[in-house]
Amino acid sequence: MVLIFCLLIGLTSYAQQSVNGVVNDTNNEPVPGLTVMEKGTQNGVITDMDGRFTIEVEDQSSILVFSFVGMRTQEIEVGTQTQISVVMLDYLSDLDEVVVIGYGVQRKALVTGANVNVSGEKIAELNTTTAMEALQGIAPGVQITRNNGSPGAGTKVTIRGMGTIGDAAPLYIVDGVAASNINHLNASDIEAIDVLKDAASAAIYGSRAANGVILVTTKRGVKGRKAQVTYDGYYGVQNLYKKPTVLDAQEYMYIFNEARLNDGAAPYNWENMIVNGNTYFDGNYPGNLGQAYGQHVWDKLQSGWKGTDWVDEMIKDNAQMQSHSVNISGASDDIVYAMGFSYLNQSGIVGGDITDAGYRRMTARLNTEMVLFKNEKHNIVTVGENFTYTNTKNRTIAAGDIYWNDLHNAIITNPFMPQEYDMQSLNRLTMGYSPTLEGVDRNQHNPIATMYDRHNNSWGKGNTVR
Repeated sequence: MVLIFCLLIGLTSYAQQSVNGVVNDTNNEPVPGLTVMEKGTQNGVITDMDGRFTIEVEDQSSILVFSFVGMRTQEIEVGTQTQISVVMLDYLSDLDEVVVIGYGVQRKALVTGANVNVSGEKIAELNTTTAMEALQGIAPGVQITRNNGSPGAGTKVTIRGMGTIGDAAPLYIVDGVAASNINHLNASDIEAIDVLKDAASAAIYGSRAANGVILVTTKRGVKGRKAQVTYDGYYGVQNLYKKPTVLDAQEYMYIFNEARLNDGAAPYNWENMIVNGNTYFDGNYPGNLGQAYGQHVWDKLQSGWKGTDWVDEMIKDNAQMQSHSVNISGASDDIVYAMGFSYLNQSGIVGGDITDAGYRRMTARLNTEMVLFKNEKHNIVTVGENFTYTNTKNRTIAAGDIYWNDLHNAIITNPFMPQEYDMQSLNRLTMGYSPTLEGVDRNQHNPIATMYDRHNNSWGKGNTVR
């Protein structure tokens, strides 16, 4: 019995085979923590910090299975090999994409309910002024609204509902650095945007992430890819989809006459009020020009003139919008680089012809990474930067309360006064007043004159370096 037992031990020892190896990724970097299993058994090991492993297998017919999160699983038959080198490939399937969450990673299939990932290609397709506008309607659980309709206006972003304390804005992280917003970025510069909505994913960022986190990754060069130059651009025109309907001069007179009749009073004598009424035009014109101008207006009304549609006078047809961007990226063994230059110009639909309302943005971006020292296994010292310079200029119409709102003034102002006025002989501000009729608010302004006067106080420009 002792002899048979010893023979069995000897046969078992002879059948086992030791296999050593190293596992790297496509960048020739070691993959620590990778699982190496003998297929069909519970026999397995994990790679060390250098990506190396040693495993005892049953025999030459054994198959080793190499698996790691975010990489394709590989199977290799041992055969007569005692040394195995494995290169793991990234797994590109959508459901197996790796989502970065703080300092960890999770498979996208496990976190789609809590996080949203939008690619840079999808953002660039939508041709929006700001990147956040592109997320409207395609990021579930994220509410995005513009502050106003002016070109280049900022956005309000709400994740998981309204906050009750302080500012409900999310935390923005651009290439690992906190930012107040991402309006300075051109859509063509963005590789991807990740929105972290659940508390677990955003916990690593602390209390600032209480309202969610928006992670932005800008484009970078890729090792193994030759230098490439890309251009993206578009040109288009914008028009008002639906203009507010207002009363013309004939309808205006009819409505006020109806109001007088309902009060038991006689209808207005419009000719006398417009031509001879001291309260209508005389207060705004020196000498006898008020009466002369009143006669001019009355004659136009008698010939069928519909009056001034102040809203229509403010609207610019075919307001231009254009964007152009050039991106250059590439890599060598020790340097990875990406740079981009972009220009965006959007004219305002309201006030565009009168005040030159619009938004212009120029952006320059440079991302590099350089290996200074390395050995056969590791990169020892790596340096790089993410640099973005943005120059913006915007001019807007007044869009505040009802007393500082050009469009509101255009809707409520009476249609009798023509738009034109003599800039040379008369004071423009005095000419801006357009009193209405007796019993009606007299202190209305010529909306066009008011808009022109205010536009010098409604502008902004700036430079941003990040």
